[in-house]
Amino acid sequence: MGRATLCLPCMLVLLGCGSDGWNTSDGRGNGGDAGGLADGSAPGDGGVSGDGIKGCDPQTFTLAQPPPAEVYLVLDRSGSMAEAGASAGATKWQELEEAVDFVLQQFQSTIRFGLLSYPVDSLCAVSGPQVRVGLESRQEVMTRLKAETPAGGTPTAAALNNAAQSLGDIGEAASAKYIVLATDGGPNCNFLLSASPACSCTHAAANYCCTSYPQTCYGGQTCLDETRTLQVIKDLHDKLAISTFVVGLAGSAEYTGLLDAMAQAGGAPKQGGATAYYPAGSKTEIQAALQAIAGSVISCVIDLQQAPDYPDKVLVYLDGTQVPRDAGKKNGWSYTDSTLTKIELYGPACTELQDGKKHTLTATFACVVN
Repeated sequence: MGRATLCLPCMLVLLGCGSDGWNTSDGRGNGGDAGGLADGSAPGDGGVSGDGIKGCDPQTFTLAQPPPAEVYLVLDRSGSMAEAGASAGATKWQELEEAVDFVLQQFQSTIRFGLLSYPVDSLCAVSGPQVRVGLESRQEVMTRLKAETPAGGTPTAAALNNAAQSLGDIGEAASAKYIVLATDGGPNCNFLLSASPACSCTHAAANYCCTSYPQTCYGGQTCLDETRTLQVIKDLHDKLAISTFVVGLAGSAEYTGLLDAMAQAGGAPKQGGATAYYPAGSKTEIQAALQAIAGSVISCVIDLQQAPDYPDKVLVYLDGTQVPRDAGKKNGWSYTDSTLTKIELYGPACTELQDGKKHTLTATFACVVN
């Protein structure tokens, strides 16, 4: 029996994420400049045919990143959003608009964004999404936002339900699904204290709460619909695998406890902060919150589709620069589990992959010459 010789490489090529996800190069496994092998030679040197090292019988793999995440921006356009914001001369609604525009410019090529603003009238009506989830949706989203004027109450539960239904109806089955809720107050528009589940009265006199008596409560604003809203968010996460991020805009501080509970129920709490939701009282803070959320929905887990024959000989490159293997899972890459079929990037490499730009990720596998 002949002696087997370990050699590099069998190339795996993962190219920039666009509308079709990760794309291979020329189908021959030799696309992309991986920056050379461990011995300093370049892929294709030394008796290498166009298909790889002679005698290695290399295979061409297509590494598939999960499809782009689908994210509905569920934005509160209630009457209080017309109040002055932190920026001179700007309303809270205008600050939210500008922050959304900035983030969509950065991430619209790598995340499928959609829009549902609520209510759609001067009371409590909610419609389906104004813009359905899709790549490159910034222009459509911004056209819609700039045409709207804040008015009405805050029917949060109904808005979340409608966004979730749209994700179920038109979303890609394999895509991770999220809602980003940005609101400046507590959910209301549940008009009756006797409704099931019951709302809470936020008015000093119960006769004036959650009713039109004597026509001083308009639109249910004094009725806190917290029980129903929390149940909706929890059901979306637990039953439909739709996670909800919560951004509390200026004016929402009195609802900190409720917003925290909403963020926890949604399964996407803010990490490392004093609150589980994202407090954002200015345009800069809204922008930072949306950027952090957008980056977090871009996966750093890459499917190899099959375990390599020599897992300790795999080399990974991001945009031509080698990413070190790090079993400590802090700075580099590592296998996700003992099946060795997926890797995950950590630290700066993951941060770069999540910046909204298109990247080239390549990997070399060792193979055997018989």
